[in-house]
Amino acid sequence: MGNASNLTSDDHHFRREDRVLRWKRIAGHIVEHPADLSIALDNIDRWLALGRVHPAPLLEWRDRIHAAQNSPEGFQDLVAFLAAPNHDSERIKSCSPFAGLPCLNSPE
Repeated sequence: MGNASNLTSDDHHFRREDRVLRWKRIAGHIVEHPADLSIALDNIDRWLALGRVHPAPLLEWRDRIHAAQNSPEGFQDLVAFLAAPNHDSERIKSCSPFAGLPCLNSPE
């Protein structure tokens, strides 16, 4: 048996960034770089093409992103949704299409 300090230092859950901070960072990045929404859309298209068994979260993300690209209100709604610490949104947020955003490579 190992000691408790080894268990915590080896467990990736203890090294993961706080989800609320991560989503706020994504929201801030999108505000500064709205064109990077194309990264998320490319991910969604690629994942759907692979035959995702449960595509509903990806389709919801795509609808939200398209709304954000088509109106200032939709953009503000998306940014607010991204930054919200809302547990009701966890279902969709657990299927994040934002992999590959530059802000996720190095925390600020």
